Amino acid sequence: MKLLNCQQCGRKIMVRTTDIERGSITCSHVGCGAINPLQPAYHYDENIVRGLPSFGHLMNIDDPETVYLLQFGPNVIGTADSCTVQVGRLVHDGRCYISRRHCTLTVVFDKWTGQLRYQLCDGATEEAGQATKYSLNGTLLNGIPLLKTECLDVGNNQEITLGGIDRFRLSHYTIPPLMLETYKVTMDFNPDRTQ
Repeated sequence: MKLLNCQQCGRKIMVRTTDIERGSITCSHVGCGAINPLQPAYHYDENIVRGLPSFGHLMNIDDPETVYLLQFGPNVIGTADSCTVQVGRLVHDGRCYISRRHCTLTVVFDKWTGQLRYQLCDGATEEAGQATKYSLNGTLLNGIPLLKTECLDVGNNQEITLGGIDRFRLSHYTIPPLMLETYKVTMDFNPDRTQ
């Protein structure tokens, strides 16, 4: 037996097989009678990322010709040779404000929306199992400093500033809708998901 809350009166109603087949359920409570549409549950197969031509990129705002391609998973950004995204030592008044392993921009697949998500954290780990080392001069998202322990989602075309000076614009890769349809996985009806 599956129950869900009526969208109008809020009381529980029982979902039967015929309701699922019809795609809606009528509330049987006295004085209500609301029709509640049932939304089919689905997600997208994570294997879609294997065939993607790109995972987005960072563009240096002060030098738009300089573009850094991203990979799926963690992208450590900094000046060190070991970084996934190695930026040059950008010098301002004789000083570079970008740390060797400044921040981490992780690209993950969201199976519920079918799109890539970009999560930014200050600092990076040197090796697996070691503690995170944070940047010396901080990381900003749209001009707002990240706390040392927080990771934030970065929207398309948002600005990431390293060390308070060097600015980069993130461009997402959007998975085409036709490609998404081929990776859609329909699940059994979930009573917690209604339109």
